[in-house]
Amino acid sequence: MADDTTANAFIFADHLVLDESPTREFYRSVLQGLIHKNNNTLGVIQGYSSLILMDEPPKSVLENVEQMKTSANHATELAKVILTAAGCARVNPEPTNLGDLIPHLKAKAEENCAAAGASLQFQAADSLPAVQADSTRLIELLVELIKNAAEAAAGISGGEVAIDILPPGEASSAEENCVDFFIRNSSAELTPEQIHQAFLPFEGNKSNDHYGLGLTTAGVLAGQMKMRLGLRNAEGTTTAWLSLPVAG
Repeated sequence: MADDTTANAFIFADHLVLDESPTREFYRSVLQGLIHKNNNTLGVIQGYSSLILMDEPPKSVLENVEQMKTSANHATELAKVILTAAGCARVNPEPTNLGDLIPHLKAKAEENCAAAGASLQFQAADSLPAVQADSTRLIELLVELIKNAAEAAAGISGGEVAIDILPPGEASSAEENCVDFFIRNSSAELTPEQIHQAFLPFEGNKSNDHYGLGLTTAGVLAGQMKMRLGLRNAEGTTTAWLSLPVAG
């Protein structure tokens, strides 16, 4: 798989950096309230579905109730994802030691690649500096990128994923003072328009099991933590580049 640590042809998710205007706070409150009210309704559906299932109804009724409960569970999970993708997640950046996170990220990458039938290369530089990040949200962001890479590689014969974590000065300039994550995967050819579209909510070419919010979530979280996320596609490889500011 080709190595790529240049900014040429990357399309960055800068349009997902949300402003801090009072209007944003208004819509955040509306969305949070709507999700809360919706979850109350879903809770009732889930509760009554469980009670019906406990009573051992006829098979014809059982199948319908199980489908209703499953749909309610999916809707509840979707609500959580929507809040994060809309920038409603609480983010508290602080100095974060990447050495504490890398073993977990590698394990998640191995898990996702094994499930997708894709090979994995994982390399992290030694003695990486601390970065300014919310550790929980950073893991969420990176796992979304890893899942996206593994699932894309699964559709390619001999598909592979490669993850490199580089110290300041190797990809971004020394003046930018960032640690850089590169997540590359075997890929079908994508046009710049398709890459732009990949960042849009509820867009994508995967099955209905996916919400179409993975890259939207990653882009919004990156913006909230003052990081920069870009994508590019060239020579059968898609590359996600995430720059993390070093803690001051």
